Amino acid sequence: MNLGKYIFGTREEYFDKMDDVTQKRQYFVYNLLTLMFFVLVALSFIAGSIYGLVIFNSWILSFFVGLFLGFVAFILLLLMLFLNMITSDNKLKDETMNLEDNLKKYNSEDLSGLSDINAIKIVQEQKMQFRDGNSGVEINGFHFSNIFKAFIKVSLLVILSIVVANGLELFMFSSKINESLNVIQNSPKLAELKQLAILRDQNSEIKSYEESMAEWTLSMLNENPRETFKLINSYSILQIMEILHTCMGGFKVILDILFTLLFLTPLIIVKKSKEYAGGAFLKEVTLSDISTTFYFHLLAQKKCQEIKKVIETEYNYNSLIKSSKK
Repeated sequence: MNLGKYIFGTREEYFDKMDDVTQKRQYFVYNLLTLMFFVLVALSFIAGSIYGLVIFNSWILSFFVGLFLGFVAFILLLLMLFLNMITSDNKLKDETMNLEDNLKKYNSEDLSGLSDINAIKIVQEQKMQFRDGNSGVEINGFHFSNIFKAFIKVSLLVILSIVVANGLELFMFSSKINESLNVIQNSPKLAELKQLAILRDQNSEIKSYEESMAEWTLSMLNENPRETFKLINSYSILQIMEILHTCMGGFKVILDILFTLLFLTPLIIVKKSKEYAGGAFLKEVTLSDISTTFYFHLLAQKKCQEIKKVIETEYNYNSLIKSSKK
């Protein structure tokens, strides 16, 4: 089963050019990558739905918030993976970026009578030369821009992973958070400060910071009958996040790091694993791209030569020059 074709375009025509062992291995690694991709997108959707429940106290709005975060994760992960799906065969990459040397020799040849079949034959012969002459994988050279690009990619995925981690942690520790919120709500000290704040309102006196905070805290914890709590017993996401950090302590840092590693895993294996960058699929895709460029260059060169011949035979340049001088 080829799951990779739904996300990464791993079409069977590329796998058919491999031997059976390599083909099965490439199917496995791209199916695994696709499953990881879908799992991370699903986690992002769930985390977004939890944020929606906490912020809006609405199942409908939470679904759309989940869709939004899931869509962001889908696009970002897809972009990060595709940007790193480059063959590690430096010779083939050089051929892809600079084909002029191989195309120059056809610019001076007469291609006016070249048929499509002959053009395909030339392309296939050239493709076989590229394949046979680029069998080894070389280590990429260091460049400072690589550090900058890697920093941007990693930063974006880290931000996404932390957002998802916080959302899932709110769900996993919701009961513990609610217990802490109930303790705060029943605090005698807060009740006393709230009463003082009410008395100052009645007497038009300025409330202290502690009294204002106590009044606001209790107002966020008192459930509105028309807008009941759906997951966590508070209307303030800031208050909830503060309680989450307090409840989890250092364990939250560990859990955030684990989620970060989870989101970075697909990027790392695509970048570093020989099964992807040094794999047969990306090599075949690169060869196919080179062949396509080569083929259309031949057709374009043929057409240019035909047009040039028509101009030379049907238009009299000397008469045009003389008429322009007059």
